[in-house]
Amino acid sequence: MTSSGPWRPPAPDDIGGSGPAAGPGGEAEPDRPSSPPPEEIRAAWGLWLAAAVFALAGMLLNAATARLTDLPVATQGAFRDAVDNAGTTDISIDSLFQLALAVGAVFALLAAALTVWLAFRLRAGRGWARTMLNLIAIFLVIDAVSVVIGVFGGVAGAGERDEVVSFVVVALQILAGLCAATAVWRQHTAEALAYTKADRGPRVGK
Repeated sequence: MTSSGPWRPPAPDDIGGSGPAAGPGGEAEPDRPSSPPPEEIRAAWGLWLAAAVFALAGMLLNAATARLTDLPVATQGAFRDAVDNAGTTDISIDSLFQLALAVGAVFALLAAALTVWLAFRLRAGRGWARTMLNLIAIFLVIDAVSVVIGVFGGVAGAGERDEVVSFVVVALQILAGLCAATAVWRQHTAEALAYTKADRGPRVGK
């Protein structure tokens, strides 16, 4: 028997070392949608980034400028009751209020980072990210509606804070809610739903 040439290792396709993973029926399963994100998804992605920026800026500005006297009388009374119930002189009303603002600012940073990460997951076609963003939108919309009610009820404008600063904080909260609501609408259009559903893997019978 004569040799037809030097020995060569088998190609990767021959041993199954490369290529997409095979599904239950022996067919390749795509990891994610291969097509670029549609316009509706790109619009929702941009709106979510804007909502995160507006919400974070509003919270940080509020934490930097808020005073205890800016709060409704009932809320101020709750802080006083919390200090009285603590039974110690090491905690004052002002220190408790500043601690609450610091915790709120940290929470705002974490929430903004989570929203941005989920927005990029939505852009990548992840359906679960759309569901998580829907939950975030509920909080932002409720916050915006409560601010509007407070403005018309005369609560949001109370206190000693400068009127311009108060207007900017209120405007940022409302803008965050509007962006979130619009993003939810855009990410639930037929085109957007078809793109994110492609990430759910092979369907039964296919």
